[in-house]
Amino acid sequence: MRNFAKKITTLCTFIWAMGLASASQGASLIVGIAPSIPEPTPTFVEIKADSKKKRFQKAHYRKIPPAQSKKETWQAVIDYLKAETKLNLALEEASSQLDFELKLAKGYFDFAYVTPTQFAAFNPHPGYKAVAKRKAQPLRGIVVAKKGGAITTLRLLEEKVIVFPGLLDFPGSIVPRQSLSELNFPIKPQFVASQARVYESVIDGRYLAGAGTNESFETLPPETRNQLHIIWDTPGYTPYAFAAHPRVPFFSIIKMQRAMVGMTKTEQGKKLLPYIFVKNGFETAKDADWHDAKNIDLHTLNNVSNSQPSHQNEN
Repeated sequence: MRNFAKKITTLCTFIWAMGLASASQGASLIVGIAPSIPEPTPTFVEIKADSKKKRFQKAHYRKIPPAQSKKETWQAVIDYLKAETKLNLALEEASSQLDFELKLAKGYFDFAYVTPTQFAAFNPHPGYKAVAKRKAQPLRGIVVAKKGGAITTLRLLEEKVIVFPGLLDFPGSIVPRQSLSELNFPIKPQFVASQARVYESVIDGRYLAGAGTNESFETLPPETRNQLHIIWDTPGYTPYAFAAHPRVPFFSIIKMQRAMVGMTKTEQGKKLLPYIFVKNGFETAKDADWHDAKNIDLHTLNNVSNSQPSHQNEN
């Protein structure tokens, strides 16, 4: 009987080890990146003006896009993690935000980099678990107004219209509206298609102020950015979550976690981090870290928002 039990134990250990091997060397572990994650930041170089022209003239800049697109940047990150972990990782793009969230709901992705609201929604079911998050770099929204205009402080916007980038943009819309709600600061929200449209609308004078993020603000050409000023930063919220589906083997998750946290210790890892808006590297995360996002009642927040006038709501 003892020998039989020993054989069963040995067989189970062998099957378990083979399962780990197949997870790391066989079938691909599919990685998804939320489409709303910011694009890599371009740089802007001032075009030298002809010295014979007027002394005081408007500066012009040439946009230099990042060396890599968003897809190429994340592919480079996944290739790095693949080499570090020896896991067979495969990056797969979603065709839209809806497509991405439908795949999350079905548990399609093995690993996914998601917004706080997506983590709050898909943590209970199908059970995505936190692996890592940005270290000491919370998500914040900003409110901007036209430079030289009448609005110089947030207090001047009480009961005024503020334009937001849609209902579901977490850092650019949900965080500012939730923060203002917690301050009992009354506003009349309007919604446009994107953060870029927000900035254009404020510069054009269609709205007194608008909300966005520092990341999107930094991507604006200097001649555009110089026409705006930030009048308020929101409190910080837990940043994007790198999460794993419950079917992913425990040791595969640990390998991924260690590789992500260790990116600051390698030259290649340190070079990749700024392109994905990570300043201080990654740290290990637990599900409870997203208590702030889970405590946001989107139904109430968006109903309150929708109860306000929206005569210029853009698509």
